[in-house]
Amino acid sequence: MPSKVEILLSEAEKDFNLKLYNKCVSALYFAARMMIELYLKSMNINIPKRDDKLANLIENLGFRNEAESLRLLYELRKKADYRDESVNEAEAKEALKIASSIIKVFT
Repeated sequence: MPSKVEILLSEAEKDFNLKLYNKCVSALYFAARMMIELYLKSMNINIPKRDDKLANLIENLGFRNEAESLRLLYELRKKADYRDESVNEAEAKEALKIASSIIKVFT
């Protein structure tokens, strides 16, 4: 049975192919966040609820690039979920690369 992270990533890829870029980016953010949370739980580290605090935490653990990537995904998710403007294809494509990289690092 696939993990929730794998399911979210698969759904995001399907959304991308269907040109549902807002849904794609939102799922990618949550897949990346969930993978990071699983990693932190395995190390018995408390998980902050706030997104900026999570990025700061992983940066302090030495994952600077991944922290910046998570911040970018979060900004795209806010655009997808809350702003009048939609995520475009290029942004969704970049988000796919970023989320896949984060998931790989924390696996």
